[in-house]
Amino acid sequence: MGDAKNKDTAQSEIPASLSNFLAESSLTEGQRRRIALFRSVENAVCSRIEQICVTSGIDVVDVAVLVVDVSAHELFFQDEDPVGTCVLIGHRDKVHAFLRSALPPAEDAPFDPYEDLRTAAPARCVRVMIVDQESLTVMSYGTFVTVRLDAADMPEA
Repeated sequence: MGDAKNKDTAQSEIPASLSNFLAESSLTEGQRRRIALFRSVENAVCSRIEQICVTSGIDVVDVAVLVVDVSAHELFFQDEDPVGTCVLIGHRDKVHAFLRSALPPAEDAPFDPYEDLRTAAPARCVRVMIVDQESLTVMSYGTFVTVRLDAADMPEA
């Protein structure tokens, strides 16, 4: 699927959303299913991304999100009883290292399936990988607005 980028809202009065994107005829049923899975955790993921960027100082373009469907839980985790969708959020280098150790690419793989994490996401976006029992979908998701406030520049009350 490559990078799924939000449409430029300056060109349209309708903001881009995952609901609109799911109507794209170029998506496979598996991609639609994985994006719908992401939608089910989208609000919590956005809140967590904001928290991580504020508390750790990670730039939003360096954040990566891994969403693992219950059907793929055993690929990553040794738990016998998956509770639900698993979401892992962190710096893209750390998520890349986790993926390579938990689910290493096949030795004869023609490329690194997690290569998209090696480069920063587009401006104000995060890289999202969604895994189910069949495949992996990678997309860039955003648009996040980062506001940095310096107390020295603030007027005194």
